[in-house]
Amino acid sequence: MKEALYRQLAATIHECRTWVDVLDTDRTGHFMLHSGGGLHPIRCRVLSLVARTAHGAYPKGHVWDIPEYLLDRAVNSLKRRPGFKERCRLGTLSMQDAEDIIHLASHKLIHLELEL
Repeated sequence: MKEALYRQLAATIHECRTWVDVLDTDRTGHFMLHSGGGLHPIRCRVLSLVARTAHGAYPKGHVWDIPEYLLDRAVNSLKRRPGFKERCRLGTLSMQDAEDIIHLASHKLIHLELEL
C-alpha cells in the first residue's frame, strides 16, 4: 500500500472517529500468508485500532490489528467501484471509503461509523 494512502486512511479514521480510534500505525507483525498451496511467513506493517467505548460485543479497550496486506487486498477489490480508484490516486479518500476498506480488511467485523 502506498505510504500516502496508508497515512490518509489512518488520519481519516482518527479525525472522524466515533467508537473506534487509531492506536498505532508503525508497528510491524509476523503473519502467515496462504499462497500457491502453501503457507509463507511475511512481516508487514499493522494498523492497530482500539475501541474507545464499549460497542456491541466489543468492550472498551478492545484492540484489532489489521495487517497491511489485508488493507491492500481491500483497496484492490474496491478499485472496481466507480470513482474509488481516482480518489485513491488523488489521495482524497472519503469517510465511506475508509469505512469500506476497514470493513473488508477486518473480514466484515468492524463498522467504524465515522462522523464529521
